[in-house]
Amino acid sequence: MSYALVVAERIQTRNVLVVAVSVALVVAGSAWVAAQPAGAATEQIEAGSNYFCAASFQNGVCTTTITAGDTVTWNMVLGIHTVTECDSTYTTCPVAGGFDSGILEPGETFSETFDAAGVYPYYCAIHPSEMRGVISVVPAATETPAPTPAATETPAPDATDTPAPDVTGGASPTLSPAAVPRSGGGPPADGLPLQALVLAFGGALAVAGAGSLYAARRR
Repeated sequence: MSYALVVAERIQTRNVLVVAVSVALVVAGSAWVAAQPAGAATEQIEAGSNYFCAASFQNGVCTTTITAGDTVTWNMVLGIHTVTECDSTYTTCPVAGGFDSGILEPGETFSETFDAAGVYPYYCAIHPSEMRGVISVVPAATETPAPTPAATETPAPDATDTPAPDVTGGASPTLSPAAVPRSGGGPPADGLPLQALVLAFGGALAVAGAGSLYAARRR
């Protein structure tokens, strides 16, 4: 076999190994990413000239729906505002234990994380009727475990009484030896059937032929 052919075969073998390893890494990485739990998200809300979310919500209520564990960040883009939690009628603001950003100027932000599901109204204390919103928090999705199949009992077989042998006073029967055929009935002297010998001989020939072919290719 020429030197160039040997080099080409080695390069081909190396390329196959590189591709196989790359594919294995991609598959393992994809499986790892898919197995990771989904992280919490951050929702952005704009606070502009007397509105939350967008100018179309001025004098209205902007509703933002998130999942428990998510964070909401209000971004002050124009004007001075507050982000203050209220009761459902917007008459008590802030509520006891509720969030209140205080006065925020353009360029500043305020963030709040909502761990519990529920409805959280809020407004701007400087523009109480023009700027109102609601954060609606839904429970986080939980995985439902697959039901375990109920075990089934295998009924025990019915016990049956085995009748006792009939003991008689007669003489025991005499067993006659089985007749051995005159030819073709006994195994070969070495204990192997003819088919096994043929298969063994054929296998030896196949191995010898493969060895000869490999030696020929290396020359």
